[in-house]
Amino acid sequence: MTAQLRVMATPSPAVGHFFPIVPFLWALRAAGHDVRVVVPAFFAGIVLQSGLPVIATAPALETAAAQTAPGAPEDLEPGTVATYRRLGRVAQMMQSDVDRVVEQWRPHLVISDPMDYAGRRAAAVHALSYVEHWIGQALPEAPLTEAAHDVFGPASKVWPGIAGNPSFAQIDPCPPAFQQPWAAASTHTRYVPYNGPALLPEWLPQRDPDRPRVLITLGTIISQSEEAPQLLSRAVDAAAALGADVVVAGNKKVVPADVVARVHAAQWLPIGLVAQHFDLVVHHGGSGTTMSSLAHGVPQVACPSVLDQDANAMRLEETGTGRRVSHSAALNTHALSEAVEQVLRDAAFTRTAAAMRAQNQSAQPPAEAVQRLLQRFDER
Repeated sequence: MTAQLRVMATPSPAVGHFFPIVPFLWALRAAGHDVRVVVPAFFAGIVLQSGLPVIATAPALETAAAQTAPGAPEDLEPGTVATYRRLGRVAQMMQSDVDRVVEQWRPHLVISDPMDYAGRRAAAVHALSYVEHWIGQALPEAPLTEAAHDVFGPASKVWPGIAGNPSFAQIDPCPPAFQQPWAAASTHTRYVPYNGPALLPEWLPQRDPDRPRVLITLGTIISQSEEAPQLLSRAVDAAAALGADVVVAGNKKVVPADVVARVHAAQWLPIGLVAQHFDLVVHHGGSGTTMSSLAHGVPQVACPSVLDQDANAMRLEETGTGRRVSHSAALNTHALSEAVEQVLRDAAFTRTAAAMRAQNQSAQPPAEAVQRLLQRFDER
């Protein structure tokens, strides 16, 4: 039986990367292991809200600026590699503090998400076992490797998950039918939605059974873009034209007043807890929203723009779980209205989404996945 392990988690400082691994970290703690989450100081408050112990590293203002501001001319171009570079620079600023944590605390395992650099580097430098917990579909390794070389140089070639180097283990919470066929072998687990502290609105369970109900959300980042108001308005138009009860999940500060006036609510909502009350979720293609909707068997329409959003949207289309509408098409054509109407009226989407939910529910819970990981750690 595994003795108490010290587990250092080093999630990338974004809720979409941290939230999916919270249930697994709690399963480790519930099994009696010492879990500490090491993040840049500006992200420490988000971790504290999860109830997990946190160690803050690096100056808050400097690391926050490194993540959001371009640090090289090529980063002015939007794209996955530019985002990885920004995350890499944050990890670079953390590394002396992370090394000090490792030297003083001596963790046995490092666990993180697919976009992490701080934990990979520490695992390689200090000869620690590294566990990669996916946030949904498997992500291509090439952008991670390219950005690692740009920021850290040739030293990164020996890091786990970089340049073809294996991690000790991969934890996969994605339903197998939704996962990419090329994904590496992994330990499969149930996706358990986590959205941070959540207060469910009293009106949520109350609905007209004769009207479809549509949830519209653009997540935490895309909702603040210049095009967000137009995209929200078009999505509301598309659903309202079909007589749907429309709910927009988004802080009123970033939702236009005319949209607020037309919908049932405009406030932050925990997607993982509320999705089950809807017939359709229209969103930006983020992994958290995609996976939470799959977990509750709700069809989706995704309008992707950056990072893994397009891969998620494409997979919705490929599996018959929803529709993909490109960001530009959603803004400039009637494609979004057509997609919303098709998904709401074609019961095949609902049946496929229900099958995804059943597949997720039949997967082993995080507690069992933790036991398999620990057994493998004992046998190494």
